[in-house]
Amino acid sequence: MAGFFFLSDLYSRRVVRIITVFTYFMLFQSLILIQKPFLQFDFVVVFYLCFGILFTHHLVNLFMDNESYAQKANFASYLADFVVLMLFMKYFPYLSSFVLVLQLFLLFVASFDLDLFKLIILGFISSIGVSIINLSSSVSGSTQSILSITLFNLSYLSVIAISRQLRVEFRGLQQDLTTTQKKWKSQEEFSKAVIENIPLGIAVFQQNNQPVLQNGYLTGNINMDTAKLLDFVSEYKRTVGPNLSNVDFTYKSGEQKKVIHLDETSYFDSELNETMNVFLVKDVTEIRELEFQKKQNEKLAAVGQLAAGIAHEIRNPLAGISGSVQMLSQDALDETQQKLMKIILKEIDRLNLLITDFLDYAKPEKKPDTVMNLKDNLEEVILLVKRHPEITKDFAWEVELSDVSIIGFHEKLKQAFLNIVINSIQAMKDAAQPKLRIRLTAQSGQAVVSISDTGSGMSEETKRKMFEPFHTTKVKGTGLGLAVTHKILEMHSAQITVNSEINVGTEFVIKFPLRNV
Repeated sequence: MAGFFFLSDLYSRRVVRIITVFTYFMLFQSLILIQKPFLQFDFVVVFYLCFGILFTHHLVNLFMDNESYAQKANFASYLADFVVLMLFMKYFPYLSSFVLVLQLFLLFVASFDLDLFKLIILGFISSIGVSIINLSSSVSGSTQSILSITLFNLSYLSVIAISRQLRVEFRGLQQDLTTTQKKWKSQEEFSKAVIENIPLGIAVFQQNNQPVLQNGYLTGNINMDTAKLLDFVSEYKRTVGPNLSNVDFTYKSGEQKKVIHLDETSYFDSELNETMNVFLVKDVTEIRELEFQKKQNEKLAAVGQLAAGIAHEIRNPLAGISGSVQMLSQDALDETQQKLMKIILKEIDRLNLLITDFLDYAKPEKKPDTVMNLKDNLEEVILLVKRHPEITKDFAWEVELSDVSIIGFHEKLKQAFLNIVINSIQAMKDAAQPKLRIRLTAQSGQAVVSISDTGSGMSEETKRKMFEPFHTTKVKGTGLGLAVTHKILEMHSAQITVNSEINVGTEFVIKFPLRNV
């Protein structure tokens, strides 16, 4: 049926009709030039008159844009064709076979324009006209005349029957094709929508690393251009072994460091006759941070339980030692001995205080249930810290605080923020331009607190252990400050992320769930 698609619309059928008429015109024109019988004056006049009429009304129809007019004028147009051709046949009956072929083809084309009733009328009129012409130009009742009339009528009936069946099949095929095209279009639009809106970067490359497709998430959310992605792809191919299917990369987007997860697959493109490489790129920074925090929490919980048990065991012997030293100090007459006894008692008290702090750290806390204003809390912390002895004249502050409320313990969060801010100030004691930046904003259902400094920064080892109890980089530190801070933040269901770079500075980003209204 593919060969009949040139008859799919009205304009195409008009063009087919005029081309067919023009072809016959050229055929008869050739006969006029090469055959002497056709050089008769009456033939030339009738020939040019008939085909002139055909060409004129076909050209008018061809440039008629009014669809409604065209539909109504179709029957009249075909009838005019058949009347003119019958007129030509009447004058030159010996050319009736040639004209009949033209009529049959026009009848076939008409089946796509006219309904069955009009098509039968057109065929009936043509059949009657041709029969009358044949009977008038032949000997009445001659066998040749009867055979010609029979053949002509059978030809009209056959063309009508076959063309109608072809039209039905053609219309059905055309409808199926339209439905299929709509489905493909729908699937194509659906695929585009999925590719553009899926929270995953998708990039397709040819074997020569020529990009074929990149979705908006890759360029917009991950902010990765083609050149950078190709660098990752090259590194991926060097890094990943035959038994591995994915790998993570660290990617710096502006001022933020991101962890990118890369997967590779492929498919064969039959149109390009080439295997295409598909790379799936996902920003897993937050996932990796949550995984790290989970491991950190599990580690801290295990350390806390172990140390709490040890602290209980240490406290009892310390009580005995303290009592014994106090009794001995009463009998000691030597001043040096008295001094040593006081030092021992002082250190015992310090150990008891340290054990008390650690037991408080290890003790499970209840969840907060009080609404508090985070802005007020941070303003109190800033007010306290501004009196810190290490704050110099050239110390710069940058504070941006929005009015945000959460569920929390005011005093405990104040202690947590105070620990972080004091650590930041101490980290900037040797900084050329000390600057502390504190921001509070509400983003995506979370209260986000950012505390950043321009201090000495931290190594990866220090960053990994900073919240562990008794880990400290200070000479006189106990290593419990940030551990207690982490416990308080964990109690408030907060997520804490630390970004640090040696000799550049450190940023603490803390996210609290907003209070449900």
